[in-house]
Amino acid sequence: MFHSITYEEFDPGYAIIKLNRPDKLNAVSKKMAEELRAALRQAKENEKLKCLVITGAGNRAFCAGGDLKDFHGEMDAGEAFQLLYPMKEVLYELASFPMPTIALLNGQARGGGCEIATACDFRIGVEGAEFGFVQGQLGIIPGWGGGALLYEKIRPERAYLWLTEATMYDYKKAYDIGWLHHIITKSELENIESLLQQFLNKSLLQLSHLKQQYEKKLSMLSLSSMMDEEVRVCARLWESEEHKQAVELFLKSRK
Repeated sequence: MFHSITYEEFDPGYAIIKLNRPDKLNAVSKKMAEELRAALRQAKENEKLKCLVITGAGNRAFCAGGDLKDFHGEMDAGEAFQLLYPMKEVLYELASFPMPTIALLNGQARGGGCEIATACDFRIGVEGAEFGFVQGQLGIIPGWGGGALLYEKIRPERAYLWLTEATMYDYKKAYDIGWLHHIITKSELENIESLLQQFLNKSLLQLSHLKQQYEKKLSMLSLSSMMDEEVRVCARLWESEEHKQAVELFLKSRK
């Protein structure tokens, strides 16, 4: 039984993982990281699955990144690495999933939320939403390997700029740089099956072959090592004064 996510399989051949902490903007806790890994394993066992969707509960956010109650600033590099690495494994499982994966962005995505979305093959976002790799504002870099993935998913100089600027992009800009693949209205979120028709009307063999081709282009093994290095660097930055001060200021602003 999952608590911080829901996992459902549907007869036409798709499954939905829903981040289910709407009161926390679907922020990722340690518990959610564990449950995401378990759900991905369960999805992999379904040989009739044509695609996998990840979305968020509520209408405000897909995911606001790591929950600061768990991903707090008072850790040394070793502790930070131990906390960050399980989500790197989740992102790698997602990126290497044998069938198409779709991030259905029902609202904003920040920091780690953008990392999760980037690990998916395709991103569909609602009008009005904003997205941002904002980790740079907290004195760190992406900590789950999502920055390394971003360089593979959009033009490298655009990825470099977004990670360096560490700002939120509106849905139009996210589409213009090629990160978002489709923009939909909020009403279209209510009929997920119609959004997936171009996947569901293909055969399992077609989809499997196309995904294998894509994974060869991504060079998954070397990508995993680049993601590992990113987690290590983020862990070292975690104990920096810049990060501690930025987290403190952020928490004060929320109060």
